[in-house]
Amino acid sequence: MKNDLLKKSAFIFEATLTSYSQIFFTENKILASILVVVSFMDWWTGLSGLIAVLTAIGFSQLFGYSEVLIKKGSYSFNALLVGLGIGTYFLPGFEILLLIVAGAAIAFFSTVFLMGSFTKYGLPFLSVPFLIGMWVLLLAFPSFSNISLNMETLYPSNMYFKLGGSVLVSVVDGLNSLFVDTGFDTYFLSLGAIFFQFNLLAGVLISIGLLVHSRVNFLLSLVGFFIAYWMYSILGMYSGSLNYTYYGFNFILSAIAIGGYFLIPSRASFFWSLVLIPVLVVATIGSDRLFSFFELSAFSLPFNVIMLGMLYALKIRFDQTKQPILTLVHQKNPETDAYLYDSQPAKKYAAFIAPIRLPFMGKWTVNQGHEGVYTHKGFFQFAWDFIIKDSITNKEFSNNGYLVTDYFCFDKPVIAPAFGTVVAVVNTVEDNVIGATNTLQNWGNTVVIKHEDYLFSKMSHLKKGSIKVNIGDVVVEGQTIGKCGNSGRSPYPHLHFQLQSTAVIGASTIFWPISEYLKGNDLKLNFVEKGIPKNQETLSNISTSPILQAAFKWSPGDEFTLKMTDENDKETVFVIRNEIDIYNQSYLVCLETKAKLYYENNGKTFSSENYIGSKKTALFYFYRSFYKVVLSENIDVSVKTRFPIHHLYHFPVLTIQDFLVPFGIFLKGNYNLLYKEPEQTFNSQKVELQSKIVGRNSQHLFSADIVIHKNKEMSIQCNTSDKLKMILKWENKFYA
Repeated sequence: MKNDLLKKSAFIFEATLTSYSQIFFTENKILASILVVVSFMDWWTGLSGLIAVLTAIGFSQLFGYSEVLIKKGSYSFNALLVGLGIGTYFLPGFEILLLIVAGAAIAFFSTVFLMGSFTKYGLPFLSVPFLIGMWVLLLAFPSFSNISLNMETLYPSNMYFKLGGSVLVSVVDGLNSLFVDTGFDTYFLSLGAIFFQFNLLAGVLISIGLLVHSRVNFLLSLVGFFIAYWMYSILGMYSGSLNYTYYGFNFILSAIAIGGYFLIPSRASFFWSLVLIPVLVVATIGSDRLFSFFELSAFSLPFNVIMLGMLYALKIRFDQTKQPILTLVHQKNPETDAYLYDSQPAKKYAAFIAPIRLPFMGKWTVNQGHEGVYTHKGFFQFAWDFIIKDSITNKEFSNNGYLVTDYFCFDKPVIAPAFGTVVAVVNTVEDNVIGATNTLQNWGNTVVIKHEDYLFSKMSHLKKGSIKVNIGDVVVEGQTIGKCGNSGRSPYPHLHFQLQSTAVIGASTIFWPISEYLKGNDLKLNFVEKGIPKNQETLSNISTSPILQAAFKWSPGDEFTLKMTDENDKETVFVIRNEIDIYNQSYLVCLETKAKLYYENNGKTFSSENYIGSKKTALFYFYRSFYKVVLSENIDVSVKTRFPIHHLYHFPVLTIQDFLVPFGIFLKGNYNLLYKEPEQTFNSQKVELQSKIVGRNSQHLFSADIVIHKNKEMSIQCNTSDKLKMILKWENKFYA
């Protein structure tokens, strides 16, 4: 019972804390703590906000909503703003407590409604619930005869004297004189106004918290505000008016939202954060004049309107691979988002989530690719023709090539490129003799498979009578559906492959990359995460190694020991458990340090998605060693990709890079995994690998020599950039 109470209290405490930081689009606890302190610079304002937060959390628990969203503050941060607003505008009293609860309830129900409505369009509800709640209360205020306005917020010196006596008053006066007429005084006032604290000290504290949380957001807050400050002067307006209208927070939040949160930080996102500020200035001035007729403040209305419009415009773009890139999964700060995005080798294809693989076994060659010389033009430009060539003679046929059976690809299996349902089949068209074509039945024998809504694959020119599936059949990736032939408009045997948006056999093609394949000859195979196969490239799917597959195949709840031995033979044992979170994301957790390694194993590759936690645990070195593993039985494979730089560099180099993220990522971390030739070709008992991470100019940052045994045990000898050496030993806990 006591433990349950402690868990409940800890849950409410965390949900309350993140409600504060959520206003700056983060769950950072340091920033949240500073914001709590700032809100209580006026005790009544702070208490009003806290009561409103607890009210909204209570409602969300009463309705049984997602604990994850409650803990993130999603249901309560707008109620917090309403509570802070009420505490600022009205004097303390029992009647105000009722008003706070009512305002929090309005914000909560508005949040629930808008969350459901906006989510359909992939849009955030931002602070619209706060606007609804605050406007309703202010419009109702003239009818409340027992409620008085709070005038103390107009005289912050009295508040400082109550908090810290004459010393604090002197400190604040010193700050005021330091920043007066520099523009920074208005910047700090605007920051403080976000939490209804209209004083310089509040803004200074918030800026410190913002800097600790994110260098990118701190930079954007300055840039966004001072462009608006400059715009006021350009338009002939008194920039000092921002000191008493406090609308500067609209520009700060806008720059942070576009430049660092909803978009991956980059030159493009930085550009758009700048472009929107003049638009926001005009919208702020206009809305202020409009709402003055109703004796209301526009508050954050300009920010909400411009942000929602901009985000919707970005979301309905036809090509989501072009900059700026929308942030799909948020990390602890914008810098981390940028570093993880930069580490993706196929980031330009990130929007193409559904994996489509090659529709054949073995090595085939692209005879005609996109925008081909012969037929892949116009509506049919995004297609491939595949053939098989002899690796020595480079010919596609034996003998003289007069017979279809002379061609190496003829009668070879064609497989499903992904899971799906067969929606169209033609299996009766005769195969042509070499040199002849059938233009009346252009596509010949064909199979069309539906993989997702608006995503279909088509394999054409198959051999007559070879198709083994029927309309309505469910197929899995790699399942044989037919054999390569020479039917339709095909003068010689080849496989035509394309992606399209409908089930019609003659439909036009759509652009879609191929996932996870090997490219190259017998001497060197390069792994391609996602790509567009080009003309004359030799390709193959991944043929998996039983040893590697078994080594990285874990079930939820499996536990392992990871022993770390340093140069002094000191051994430390860590217990690692495999888990799955509520989003169905697999991860390894170190039970001693609580560090987590999120990963994906699709049966073809093992990919480390993200690492969170201590960098002194053995799990961190495991992460570096196995950042990307192709579970291939080929020994000539080379895996090359980027490694996230925030797990390689430290202060002060990384801090400088943090500030420079919007202009480019200049630090490098290149990961390379090589497969060593086994001691015995047949019935090998182990696989040997070598991973390396190098920086600019091939600077050594990390390397590991790896041995993976048939019994799933792993031995890893690590060498770090500071010449630290250690040995890791991975064992199933049962054997430890």
